[in-house]
Amino acid sequence: MQGVGPERTGVLDGGRYPDRMTPLPEGWTDFGVAAAGATAALAGLLIVAISVNVSQIIASKSAVHGARATIASLVLAIGVSLLMLPSSQTLLGLGVATLVLGIAASAIQVSAIRAQWTAREAGLTTGPRVAILALAAAQHVPFLAGGVLLLFGIESAPWWLVFGVVMVVVASLVDAWVLLIEVRR
Repeated sequence: MQGVGPERTGVLDGGRYPDRMTPLPEGWTDFGVAAAGATAALAGLLIVAISVNVSQIIASKSAVHGARATIASLVLAIGVSLLMLPSSQTLLGLGVATLVLGIAASAIQVSAIRAQWTAREAGLTTGPRVAILALAAAQHVPFLAGGVLLLFGIESAPWWLVFGVVMVVVASLVDAWVLLIEVRR
């Protein structure tokens, strides 16, 4: 990002900020705006997919858990993105909020993964199930890592949040496809 460097952000040598109460570096609000808009649009698509196929989704325990976990993941991505918007947002504040949202979304995700792993519904073999559940489990890791790194004032911490948003978008697109198309098969 242009304009982000030691002279602009107060970064010390070694990639750490001198104070965790340092505001988020300039330029990250632009990412927050774009990410919040994109994830909110995807959340809208997901809600439409759920409402169109509500009877098929309710009939499948794993689809219900998957829908709930996907909504929680999108709320995590939207929440973290919106929290990047205030110009006075501090590294510490963003780190704490990211961890709170990340832990809550991860608890819902773990519950869904457990339910989906034990579900023996027709049409899903072990290989694809493992791949889907691995993506589901991995998408929250960057948020949790980024939250911890923000608490310690590590310069690369916001990039972990970017990676988390990208992973949530990819996983949510897959889940939206499943909830819109695959539940009808």
